[in-house]
Amino acid sequence: MHVVVAQTETPGEIIVELLPLEQQTRQEREERLIDQAQANKELIRNLAHEIKNPLGGIRGAAQLLELELDNRQLTEYTQVIIHEADRLQSLVDRLLAPHRRPHVVGDVNIHEVCERVRSLIVAEFPKGLRVVRDYDISIPEFRGDREQLIQAVLNIAHNAAHALTERIAAGDAQITLRTRVGRQLTFGKQRYRLALELHVIDNGPGVPDSIKDRIFFPLVSGRDGGSGLGLTLAQTFVQQHHGLIECESVPGQTDFKILIPLP
Repeated sequence: MHVVVAQTETPGEIIVELLPLEQQTRQEREERLIDQAQANKELIRNLAHEIKNPLGGIRGAAQLLELELDNRQLTEYTQVIIHEADRLQSLVDRLLAPHRRPHVVGDVNIHEVCERVRSLIVAEFPKGLRVVRDYDISIPEFRGDREQLIQAVLNIAHNAAHALTERIAAGDAQITLRTRVGRQLTFGKQRYRLALELHVIDNGPGVPDSIKDRIFFPLVSGRDGGSGLGLTLAQTFVQQHHGLIECESVPGQTDFKILIPLP
């Protein structure tokens, strides 16, 4: 047990709180996630700006050089430079997107968010993948940015779908969207009376051990061809709602849990 002792306003009285070590470990893990996400955000923003300016110069120089070349074979090289500069520019724009886009706040129904994500996933993976609804319809609306939350949940669900490639081929892949109300939860260094728990659960192979501790880092991906930005952006969007994303994964089940305070 972890013991917390605090004084009260009444002289001679103290409060003794006994916390299971598991809870203390969870809180410490959450604090590390929050600090890590903040450091990632600053790193991404600074790095993206440092890359952005030289890229424009490289692309412009390649275009000017191309105008001076008569040899078609050589212009193929300049086209490679231009194409790669554009690809990197697109990556930089995606890195900067959460910091550029205004936070549009309105009333959010989390089940409308889930249904939008479900329709997009089913449209992209029409066969071999079942998307299960497990909703607590008593969850109240809350103030937030609907489009950001759609993107956050979609990024997680999309990663899950790609992790299920073999099960989709076998026809038994499943993603579950589960909503619950959590009570008296502590996350983000604060305690909340009510909080949304949104789970995105898949029956895939699990997160590789080699990246388990780094899945929210930018440019870290568990699949070939992945940008490694989906979970980073999802964490950023959820944190802008004073929330947090946690992940528990074992072979056969991965559970990404989004926590957001409720009114």
